[in-house]
Amino acid sequence: MTALDGGLSAAEAGMGASLLLEGGIGTGKSHLVRAALRTARSRGFGTVSARARPGERSRAHGVLHQMRDQLTCLLGTDRAPGNADGGADGDAEAAGMHRLITAATAGAPLLVAIDDLQWTDAPSLRWLGYLTARLEGLPVFLLATLGVDRPGPAGGGGGPQSAESPAGVASFFHRRAVLQGLNGDSVAYLLSAFTGEHADPGLVRACRTATGGNPLLLQALLRELRRTGLAPGVVSAHRVAGLGPVEVAETLLTRLDDGSSRVGAVLDAVSIVAPGASAPLVARLAGIGAGEAADLLHRLVHWGILTESQEGIGFAQPLVMASFRARMPPSERARLHAEAARALYAGSAPRERITAHLLPSAPLGERWALRLLVDAADAALAGGALAQARVCLERGLAECGPEEEPGLLRRLGHIELADGPEPAVARLRRTVGLIQGGTEHRAMALLDLAQAAAMTGDVPEALRIVEEESGELERSGAPKELRAGFRAVRGLLQLLEGKGARPKPVCAPASGFPAQLSEVARCPWVRRAEAAAQAMGAQWSGTQRAEAVQQARLALGEPVTTVNDHALMRLGLVLVLARSGAAEEALEHGAALLTAATEEGSRTVAALARAVLAECAFRTGRLTECLEAAHGALERGPEPAGREWLGSAAARGWLGSALYESGDLDQAQRILLEAGLENAVPAVTLPGLLFHRGRLQVALGRVGPGLADLEECGRLLLHRGWTNPALWPWRSEAALAHARLGDEDAARRLVREELALARDFGAPHAVGVALRAAGLLGPGEERAAVLAESARLLREAGAALDEARVLRDLGRELMRTRRTRQAREHLRAAAALAEKCAAHVLVQELRQDMIEAGARPRRDTEIGPASLTPAERRTALLAAEGLTNREIAGRLYVTRRTVEMHLSRVYRKLSISDRRALSLAADDERLSPAACHLPEHEAAESCA
Repeated sequence: MTALDGGLSAAEAGMGASLLLEGGIGTGKSHLVRAALRTARSRGFGTVSARARPGERSRAHGVLHQMRDQLTCLLGTDRAPGNADGGADGDAEAAGMHRLITAATAGAPLLVAIDDLQWTDAPSLRWLGYLTARLEGLPVFLLATLGVDRPGPAGGGGGPQSAESPAGVASFFHRRAVLQGLNGDSVAYLLSAFTGEHADPGLVRACRTATGGNPLLLQALLRELRRTGLAPGVVSAHRVAGLGPVEVAETLLTRLDDGSSRVGAVLDAVSIVAPGASAPLVARLAGIGAGEAADLLHRLVHWGILTESQEGIGFAQPLVMASFRARMPPSERARLHAEAARALYAGSAPRERITAHLLPSAPLGERWALRLLVDAADAALAGGALAQARVCLERGLAECGPEEEPGLLRRLGHIELADGPEPAVARLRRTVGLIQGGTEHRAMALLDLAQAAAMTGDVPEALRIVEEESGELERSGAPKELRAGFRAVRGLLQLLEGKGARPKPVCAPASGFPAQLSEVARCPWVRRAEAAAQAMGAQWSGTQRAEAVQQARLALGEPVTTVNDHALMRLGLVLVLARSGAAEEALEHGAALLTAATEEGSRTVAALARAVLAECAFRTGRLTECLEAAHGALERGPEPAGREWLGSAAARGWLGSALYESGDLDQAQRILLEAGLENAVPAVTLPGLLFHRGRLQVALGRVGPGLADLEECGRLLLHRGWTNPALWPWRSEAALAHARLGDEDAARRLVREELALARDFGAPHAVGVALRAAGLLGPGEERAAVLAESARLLREAGAALDEARVLRDLGRELMRTRRTRQAREHLRAAAALAEKCAAHVLVQELRQDMIEAGARPRRDTEIGPASLTPAERRTALLAAEGLTNREIAGRLYVTRRTVEMHLSRVYRKLSISDRRALSLAADDERLSPAACHLPEHEAAESCA
């Protein structure tokens, strides 16, 4: 420190100098005094030093006595010259000490060092005042430190600014320096010495923030890291923020000891309520008067331990606060948090602040506490903070009575369902076991348990749960509405298991709800369950498409509290719409459910929604969206424990088919042809998996195994009573496989069955698919007309990929009958649709067909990243950066219409639909000029 060196140099030159180092506890004052003493001795100085202590107030132990003894030793005599003992006259005593110092400087300069001036006794302060006034011309360097441990005089001298007070004496020093915390470089040096490697900047910042750069606190922090056994490689900023060495609190209390325990009680209280501490609140927690609390807080702020801001009073260094918290026993912390919550509630503090104290507090046994905890859980759920909501509700269990406990337990089960169906099953089983009696809470918890079990894929267990409770409700004479709701859910599960007949339609035309429930179905979930039973029954039996769509819309229109409420039922209704011909409407509902699940943080429902969206997207020919949704369901959903769950199994099938259609044959086979997969998926999803796998195997030329899978799919569907080909058109696929094997009779029989069933239901997509097979297998003179009718229906259904297949079949049929011009038109239309769908396998097949038809096919570079012109690529990259069309036009000096034209071509060539997908494509290295075989100068050309 330059000030120390300057003081020593002045003493060497025969000019007296004095320096006062000021700072709070742990700022390194004593360390600098020791360093100055070592340096002075190395430069030939004589040295005398003393350190004042809070308990050393008598003349026998004071600074003056220590100094006199050391000066006597330094001079080598037993008695000071000129009667330095001084007698009773203080001035005479000070003069005697002055003569001792003068004598001690006869041979060499002298360093006089006094540590902790604030604790110095009155006679010693009187002598220091005498010395500072007479340093001029003496080869003496007076060095002292002054802490802020006590604002007033020690030992009861005069007022704060009297000549015999520390502040009064301090005013006579030539120089005063205030010590601040260590800077970032110094902290980094100490950390590097501790870890043995270069300190991470984030760790340096965390340590400096926690300690304020205070050397004492920093050393305590490093000792705590060593004590906890943290290796250098695992020390992290997050870990540092949670450390609170107890030694810090004990050291502070020792240095602040004024014979009272109130300082410790005040600091304990502030550590609980910081940074919003106030005198009344601290007084209540510490058990002292408000005035005394205000005085102590004022002193602690003055000493630099606490700090005051607009929020209130808090600790100057986070590490000190953590230390006081760690010092308290858990029971005392819980008691103080409870008292703080009561005080804040009485003072109408913000709910979030009160809740923050309720969570770690001991139970209060007061109803307002439960209400605030439940409100906090609701707010956390609305923000997607499931972990926080779980903590609030679990804490609420300690405050609730027997009447509130079932509701809280059921809500906890909902939260578990967000993480995964298997944890939810375990939680809800415990919930049901804790609810006594046949209450409505128990019935609703059982419904939640049944839903969770069904999501795992264990539909038989879900059905067993609902059947048992339905019987119990009937026997106990439960309310009609509750019994009706359970009957509807039981009917739905029976449909899934193939154990129940389709409910007979009993809808009142005006209301759309079952007539027998017109007086009792006031609860939304009961109305939803009844409508869902009608909708799914109507669809799966394959007879009433209009009824299925109407009831699905009614059920989806019922309100819900959270996204987990009957989520499986609602997603099933989305599929009813998709399979009944309302694919765009289904996509809207599915996207809304996904958004709600994402906002609430429900991974389970979000994954199921993505699986449903994957099917809806595939049915409309949006392969890119299908791939994205299916991948998301598998990668972001719950982890299956040893086997697939409902969402992953459903997404796997659509992902495999989309991968094949888009040209990734290897990955499609890995997804669908994994050994033992049929034993790892839930039974309810096995028909769908066999359908996808059968189609893939037939497409790859393994017609026999593919046909076996398709026929097994059909057997399982028929066993469950699912006859509607809108679900899985296995007959038409199996018919084409039979035809390839030469069994045309079996092929035609299956086509006739599917076409009749599809027409009974009336969904355009299902009829169009069946007509395609009928056209391919029918008499030659009828094929073109049947295929044209199939294409019309598929276009009406919005099934672009299936329409492209039929148009290709129609084009090939027209080529066979030598109507080449018409064939080329249909093949071109098919190619445009296939490109739009990103069905690269079909695109390549159509290229060959067009060559055979004498058409000039689009070159390879007319689709994919390589097809983009420099102007289109530049426009696409700017759009991916987030620029609007107007901004892009200004950047490239073109019109906005030109930008729109370029982007429409980019979307078509990349087989995407919006800017969100464009952002993903822009990150693909294939868009680089080198990957597209374009020179750099071409890529840099503007659209102009």
